[in-house]
Amino acid sequence: MGLGFGLCNDWESIMHFTKTIAAAFAVTLALGAGVAEAKTVNLTTAVSGKYFGNENWKTGIKQTILDRGAPIGQTYHGVSGAYRFSDGIDSFIAFCIDPYTYLNLGEIFTVEEKASVVANIDKLFNAAYADVTDALSASAFQVALWEIVAETGQVLDVTDGNHSVSNANVAQVANEYLSRLATANTGKYRYTIYRNSGQDQIRASEVPLPASALLLLGGIGGLAAMRRKKA
Repeated sequence: MGLGFGLCNDWESIMHFTKTIAAAFAVTLALGAGVAEAKTVNLTTAVSGKYFGNENWKTGIKQTILDRGAPIGQTYHGVSGAYRFSDGIDSFIAFCIDPYTYLNLGEIFTVEEKASVVANIDKLFNAAYADVTDALSASAFQVALWEIVAETGQVLDVTDGNHSVSNANVAQVANEYLSRLATANTGKYRYTIYRNSGQDQIRASEVPLPASALLLLGGIGGLAAMRRKKA
């Protein structure tokens, strides 16, 4: 299997991990069911050779994984952040949902369109995705997403448990994002999942307003314009 050069986790201390049954199981649980459409696509970097775009939305981290196919207690040096991909039509932000495997842009991705995903991932996007505006927030969002996928304990905390990171700034923001899950809504986004033998990716798009809501907004706008005209 060929390896991509841009990595969610660009491990410096180990050889390439293949996907384990446990890791695949975790990702399957995280994404849920309900595939509405399946197709294939070739993803490339939106900016040639720059996996995180010209903005370079990434931060170096040290990450510890206690199981899921990784050596117990092993700490890895890597990066987390927001990828910027192109599917030949659109360029977009995507996040890794498989923290134990190299990115493989040399292999075709299977595309799955989903109306919803498992609650905590949906809640994370609803509660924090709009805050992803720079390298720190992008890195923290990615780490929070990995925590949801990888943590086997009851508490989501990126400084402890099955999955943890030691970059204090990233961990602080990631835990703040995770603290919002208790009161977060769902349903603001629909999701596109990109899968191949390397890292799987998730992309969020805002759910468009229904036609009735657009008509209502148009009516309100029309009334406001009439009032201004009368004034």
